Amino acid sequence: MNLKLDNKFAIVCASTKGLGFAVAKSLLNEGCEVLICSSKEANISRANEILSNEGLKNFHSLKVDLSTNEGVVKLFKFAVSKSKRIDILVNNCGGPDQGTFDDVNEEQLINAFNKNLKNIFTLTKLVLPIMKANNWGRIVNLTSIFGNISKEYRALYSSSKFGLDGMTAALSAEVSEFGILANSVGPGFIDTDLTRSVLGDKGISEIKKGIPMKRLGQASEIASLVSWLVSEENTYISGQNIMIDGGFSRV
Repeated sequence: MNLKLDNKFAIVCASTKGLGFAVAKSLLNEGCEVLICSSKEANISRANEILSNEGLKNFHSLKVDLSTNEGVVKLFKFAVSKSKRIDILVNNCGGPDQGTFDDVNEEQLINAFNKNLKNIFTLTKLVLPIMKANNWGRIVNLTSIFGNISKEYRALYSSSKFGLDGMTAALSAEVSEFGILANSVGPGFIDTDLTRSVLGDKGISEIKKGIPMKRLGQASEIASLVSWLVSEENTYISGQNIMIDGGFSRV
């Protein structure tokens, strides 16, 4: 692709491994300046080494815990210290919280919504004035197929991810007139370390049977879609929840 992102600055949350890292790499390869972050120093060091070895230099990295309001503010202030512009925000936060509905306690509920919704809302609210001042911005919230469909033991995860998509739709309605396009992207079962640790080989074999393409998705496939959505090539897609799941959620 040639998405002409040379003059853009992006924040990609949770971006030192998995889907977030794939998105960050894709944007860097398109010429974008990217801020990557993680709560773990080891993950940051590993990501820095990989990117540097691949000749990608136009990035900044920060150790920060985005499950807290203080972490969100820290990330925003760091971004502002590195660039007067924040053109792109990719919110890639949250994890596969599972458990029976009866067993969910209030602390788990609060933690899930803080991680998957509240702190994303806060960070987006912080960057919006900068995007409005520039009359241009692109926001992508990584939701999940379970923010569009659901199944047993996903009450916490689906509640928060459905909520994130609702936030995206409302946000799009408010800010599109300022040249800011906001979309959700819902990955299906993607071949990442997290997927393999959660499902295991047997679980992955079973899942593949239910995917029309009979395979897991690749992180690079998600990254390509996100990169296009946040580029100037996207001029009219906003407020959407785009599933990228090999057809899983449609059958």
